[in-house]
Amino acid sequence: MEKWLSLWSIGQEGTLSDFQAIKNAGFDGIEIWAEQYRSKEYLDYAKQMELKIGIHLPFHDLNLATPDSVVYERTLNVLTEWLETLAEYGGQHATFHGGYAWSSEERDETLVRVKKRLLQLDEKAKQYGIDLLLENLIPDKLNYCHHIASNVEEWLDLIQFANIKACLDIGHLAVMGNDLEETIGKLGSSLGAVHLSDNDGKADLHQLPGEGNNLSKGLHDYLKNIDFSGPVVYEINPYKYSLQDILNHIAKVNV
Repeated sequence: MEKWLSLWSIGQEGTLSDFQAIKNAGFDGIEIWAEQYRSKEYLDYAKQMELKIGIHLPFHDLNLATPDSVVYERTLNVLTEWLETLAEYGGQHATFHGGYAWSSEERDETLVRVKKRLLQLDEKAKQYGIDLLLENLIPDKLNYCHHIASNVEEWLDLIQFANIKACLDIGHLAVMGNDLEETIGKLGSSLGAVHLSDNDGKADLHQLPGEGNNLSKGLHDYLKNIDFSGPVVYEINPYKYSLQDILNHIAKVNV
């Protein structure tokens, strides 16, 4: 398996020397956070450092599940443009959110829509040689709306239906209340990447591993059991930790 870093974790003011430090720390690749205003500049830095590249597709103000045809057309266009950009930089995977139903009562009809749209988006991704990775999301505890996919059964069904892969966010999974080892076993060869962070099991805090409930305990062995060789992406809160904090953690782990 490979060690990657989400560029959300370095904030908006990263420099080329930061990317050199990321490379020197032993990271194999980076996951672009498309909504950062310097994301395309970060793509150039990553290419200069010969880091592998993936992307977290944008989702703010976009909703793949929307019943509004205008919103969906814009969503598909924006996501497709990013897939094209990623391909230009030799990118490997695109992690994305499945969107949300406007109300929890609309869940079933929304899922029918999402299945069709997953096929459309995957067709675009395949044109560029990119793997789509659907991320598990945290359910709305007020049950006001329904996030897709925010339970494991729904997530697996969508992945299998569209023949795409999964991005397993272990912080999200903890808040969802599911067991890590069991979920990895269910995903099996469908697992394309892992988002790594820690939390208290109640909120998505994006702490460094070991600073919350130690959610990643046993992760390496669980991944080894399914012969996983893909990216494990550190996705750490940039408002709590600096890049140097992350690099210091990596140095301790590597000792």
